[in-house]
Amino acid sequence: MGHEQRVDVALERLVATGVLSDEQRGAVLRALGQPEPVGRAAEIVAYLGAGLVAAGLGLFVDEAWARVAQSGRVVLLAVVSGSAVWGAVALAGGCAGVFRRVPIASAVRVRLAAVLLALAAVSMCGAVATAFGPRAGDTTATVAALAGLMVAVYGYLLVPSVLGLVVVAGFGVASILGLVDAPWAGIALLAFGAGWFALAWSRRLVAEWAGYLLGGMIAVCGAQLATAGDSPWRPGLTALVGVLCLTLYARRREPVLVLGGAAAIACAVVQAVASYTGGGPAMASLVLAIGVAVLTGGVIVLLLRPGLG
Repeated sequence: MGHEQRVDVALERLVATGVLSDEQRGAVLRALGQPEPVGRAAEIVAYLGAGLVAAGLGLFVDEAWARVAQSGRVVLLAVVSGSAVWGAVALAGGCAGVFRRVPIASAVRVRLAAVLLALAAVSMCGAVATAFGPRAGDTTATVAALAGLMVAVYGYLLVPSVLGLVVVAGFGVASILGLVDAPWAGIALLAFGAGWFALAWSRRLVAEWAGYLLGGMIAVCGAQLATAGDSPWRPGLTALVGVLCLTLYARRREPVLVLGGAAAIACAVVQAVASYTGGGPAMASLVLAIGVAVLTGGVIVLLLRPGLG
């Protein structure tokens, strides 16, 4: 039985025995950020409405987009973006509920607000891309990505959420790739990933694990792009990211760090073996044997000294 289900069962028992009233039960659920049955139904209806809005926009783009003037398209997308931001602010509790490190609204409202803010960033990106048009070439994509990044950052500051972090990371990577060519793009991505690690380590994000996860993925991508060809720096930098994750895990027990560190080091080993050895079954068997030995040693230590876990 999960934690949320245990809370629901305990509250139902307290209501049944007369310790709590239905109103008090609802107040406890709102304080815990758990939706009541009516709240769940409202959330389902809201997501269904959002899906229908997206479907309507898709049909409009498919059927009538070419008939609308360029200025009309820009205005339409800008209005969608502004309306989404306004709706997110309303869901977050108005002016008193925005620009907080941790949102004060319920989890249902925060999730819906995060979806609206993601829509706002995508819409603004589309508005800028439409305004510049295809004639600007690669500049259009770069400027559009930067516009989406600015709205995404603003949206995350308004209502912090994990989805907001993902949107910021996505537009950030797109902006870097548009502004800088390889191998400097790889170095910039490494720096961008390091920034995510720093923000997560300083506890400035709404979810630290998400910061570590996004930072690790971005840094590994940067390590792959930082060098041209089969340079030894590629697996070396990837392994360095893994070592960094494991080092941070030794100081702060965040599961995503140890999993990401192990995955990065494994990727680096496979890349090095494939690029700088003859490969074949013998080398693959050697790597497999070393992995089994390390895994067995770790399991034995944890079994003999359970306090380490």
